[in-house]
Amino acid sequence: MGSETRKEIRFFVSYAREDDEYVEPFLRGLKEMLAPSKTYHFRFWQDVDILPGESWPQEIRHALESCTLGLLLVSPAMLASPYILAHELPTFVGSGNKPVIPVMLKKINLKRHDLKGLQEAQLFRLKAGPNNYRSFAQCGSSQRSDFLYDLHEKIEERLDKLLQ
Repeated sequence: MGSETRKEIRFFVSYAREDDEYVEPFLRGLKEMLAPSKTYHFRFWQDVDILPGESWPQEIRHALESCTLGLLLVSPAMLASPYILAHELPTFVGSGNKPVIPVMLKKINLKRHDLKGLQEAQLFRLKAGPNNYRSFAQCGSSQRSDFLYDLHEKIEERLDKLLQ
């Protein structure tokens, strides 16, 4: 299939600035893994795409409205971000109606952290053994490749289910 026959998928990428050191390698690897998809053409929107002089709140609102789904890079910092909690997360949890792919970027405590509504959604982590799951940040370089490979598979399965 050529790219012109693939369905366009627009991700709204939500993450905390404090996690930049993991966000960049994560997104670079995920984009590489998703690029040769037979079925979907993926576009990613991040707040770094806002041009100088554009209205920051207006551009984020437009990106939220026009996205196919949210890619939430979950970490303690993301769960504590007042802006994300007030302006981005409501689009995807609670009364929000947009589909979401929550990914554990950095380790969080599923029992003790307030997941801000994400406890209702399956959170992607790498299964590293029986009752052993890892966030992206906890993975070494070979495990990061496995993390992204498995995530790619789950993203396409989720899209197949949503769009069929």
